[in-house]
Amino acid sequence: MNYFAHLHLAHLTSTSLTGNLLGDFVKGSQLSHLPRELELGIRLHRSIDSYTDAHSVSQQFKSEFGAMRRYAGVGLDILFDHLLAKQLGAHYTPLCQQFYQTLLDENINYNAVLPRDYQHKTQLITSDDWFASYRNLPGITLALKNTGKRFRKPVPLETVVDWYTANQQYIDDSFEELYVDTTNFALTKRDELIARLS
Repeated sequence: MNYFAHLHLAHLTSTSLTGNLLGDFVKGSQLSHLPRELELGIRLHRSIDSYTDAHSVSQQFKSEFGAMRRYAGVGLDILFDHLLAKQLGAHYTPLCQQFYQTLLDENINYNAVLPRDYQHKTQLITSDDWFASYRNLPGITLALKNTGKRFRKPVPLETVVDWYTANQQYIDDSFEELYVDTTNFALTKRDELIARLS
């Protein structure tokens, strides 16, 4: 799952948006120095990533990319934000605005413990309204192209959009199954983590 999906799952599980996004920016397993709500979010984020990577839908999707399978997961995570935006429909834009404001507020509250690269990234996400572009395929295509350029040897991740366009109904239906399963997993895992961290 990518940025918006992790924020949405944090919203559904009533856990910290900042904590859930930090999963991509904090290394290691020693997290007890962080506020409990951030540790919970990071651990939930990592569990969600492991779950979705192993899910049969993700595995099937990746298998369809042949030689590019190694990088397909990165492209699929970005596409998933587009598919989730489609699912949410009219609820998407107000949720984006809510998430932006919460992230900005929490960045102030947790300023002392947040990595600089995380603060820089969330500042870009909110000020440039990244999630607005996730609603349309041109926006996702650009995000995929930019991400593909970051590898040591550039990867044409934008081909994920061609694959999606050619298989749209199948992918939409499969993603819906994946997201329902992931949401149920996240709710159960949240409860396990709360009990463990108490």
